[in-house]
Amino acid sequence: MPAMTPRLAECTYIEVGKLARDARSVVILPLGAIEQHGPHLPLLVDWLGAEELARRIAPILRRGGYRPLLAPSLPYGVSPLAEDWSGTVSLSPATFRRVVLEVIQALARHGFRRFVLANYQADPGHLAAMARIKRAAERARVQVLFAGFAPGRTVSPAMMNPRVAALMRSPRPRQEWHSGELETAFMLSTRPSLVSRRIARRLPPAWIDIQRALGSGPTTFRKMSPGGRGYFGWPAAGRAATGRKVMALRARLIGRDLLLALRAWPGA
Repeated sequence: MPAMTPRLAECTYIEVGKLARDARSVVILPLGAIEQHGPHLPLLVDWLGAEELARRIAPILRRGGYRPLLAPSLPYGVSPLAEDWSGTVSLSPATFRRVVLEVIQALARHGFRRFVLANYQADPGHLAAMARIKRAAERARVQVLFAGFAPGRTVSPAMMNPRVAALMRSPRPRQEWHSGELETAFMLSTRPSLVSRRIARRLPPAWIDIQRALGSGPTTFRKMSPGGRGYFGWPAAGRAATGRKVMALRARLIGRDLLLALRAWPGA
């Protein structure tokens, strides 16, 4: 039976102390968001996605010789693109940075030196805040890595690898983004009861040039698609099998990159 990944909040301080003293320990902190995901998906997509990424990469790190520890996830993120839709809770970048940084700093004081921020939120404001968190945290001689959507690009190589695109049914995989095929497929594979399938099946494709829209300056989902329903891509193409295959592939790709970075860290 595979070993279970310990969860920080379920450990005693004695157990955590032993992990903190082990140079192989890696704290995985999932970062999500509570924001609108079209008329067919719930607000928790990015939160659940971050936790699922963390759950899947932990065994890969363990097989690579490390000791992953799952920290409680942070459900709220920076969501200016979606903040004018009902239910979206968008923290200011300063608040988000401070909360995540203080979590890292608290654990670093107890001895942890390696952190992985598992992130499923691709809002540029959220990613910019993550970049600043990494710079600030690493001044204290800790290692901060990203799993999932990472600063420097809206779509990271592992998240939208050509092999991921090859698993999709959409005829325009480069224009699949928020609440489209992949996020619908992901939710069907993990929490199908939360997907409004009747609505999803009837949603027509909503194609936009995402990179151009984001590169034009400050924007929101409403500005990108006036009169739209808060999704971009083709939700009706989502299938549970696709969601399972894509998440498994992403985890393998991310896990491989994390192991390379962990082994290369000069502070090891």
